[in-house]
Amino acid sequence: MSKRLTWRVFVFGVSVAALVASSPSDAQPPQGPPPARKIPGISAKDPYPNGCVDCHINYVDMKMDTRFSTLMKLWSEKVEPKLLAKAEAAGPAGLVLKGKHPKSPAVLKDIPAKCVVCHGKSSKTAPPFANLIHSIHLTGGEENHYLKAFQGECTFCHKLDRKTGRLTMPSAPER
Repeated sequence: MSKRLTWRVFVFGVSVAALVASSPSDAQPPQGPPPARKIPGISAKDPYPNGCVDCHINYVDMKMDTRFSTLMKLWSEKVEPKLLAKAEAAGPAGLVLKGKHPKSPAVLKDIPAKCVVCHGKSSKTAPPFANLIHSIHLTGGEENHYLKAFQGECTFCHKLDRKTGRLTMPSAPER
């Protein structure tokens, strides 16, 4: 046998051995996709059917009162700098906020519908509601209470109308 033929046989043998070694005989057949994720209000029970007011409660065990009446009282005195920065960034270009929220007791009767009166899509004096809420609730990673406690679940706020396919936001008085 010539050296050239011997070399080719050797290379072929090594290639076949590598191919056999890389193909486990116990390989599993391809699996289908994983089961559908349980989405609150869509494919699972909705624990917060009233949106904002069902989450913004007094968490006594965590010593954390997130009711809007409590927050509005604090904000009417001073909005903390990190929150103020998010609010300004969510507003129209050039918006400068005063660092206090105006006293608005009527808001507590219909949240978030009464909020949108000032925080409308085209507001020039306050951050539009959607920008503001998404900025507050969906940024900040591990430092963000909503992302940690509620896993940033969209359907806790946005409710699907199965007939029309529209997403809406429920509005209700503070609990």
